[in-house]
Amino acid sequence: MRASQRLASRGRAWNASLISLSTSTAIASIALLADPDMYGRGGPTLLVCVSVLTLVASLVTSGLDYSGRSRNMFVNYRKIQRLSAEAERAKDIPEKQTREYVDALNTQYDALLDESENHTEADHYRATREGKRTWAVWRELGLSFGPYLSLALPIALLIPFARWMLE
Repeated sequence: MRASQRLASRGRAWNASLISLSTSTAIASIALLADPDMYGRGGPTLLVCVSVLTLVASLVTSGLDYSGRSRNMFVNYRKIQRLSAEAERAKDIPEKQTREYVDALNTQYDALLDESENHTEADHYRATREGKRTWAVWRELGLSFGPYLSLALPIALLIPFARWMLE
């Protein structure tokens, strides 16, 4: 359940980051038309680089499909929850306490596990705090905090624009 929530949160954060990057780059590009020196001599190159980075981030986050994966994890979690409740109820019904019924529940459980996304190495580390942080854990941290850190770029782009507007 937490993995589903984390993926949904990460997806929203990256969407906000991409929206702010795209918007600030568009505003800065338009501002360059009015004042070609607003971002210095390398301003146009800077904005092209930011645009390319925004495109790459957009393609990567689209490929990671955070919202779809989050939804799938949540649906799978709910299916496993319902199966667990069915197994709990079966304890009180003697007719269901057969080897065949238990095997059928195990088959359903295995099928649900097969259709579920595995938790990552970072999820395991987060849950147990065993061992040291591996590359996978650092990668997951970067994917979680990257969108928040990237918000510095739109702010940096809009400061010269705001200064220009106030002059």
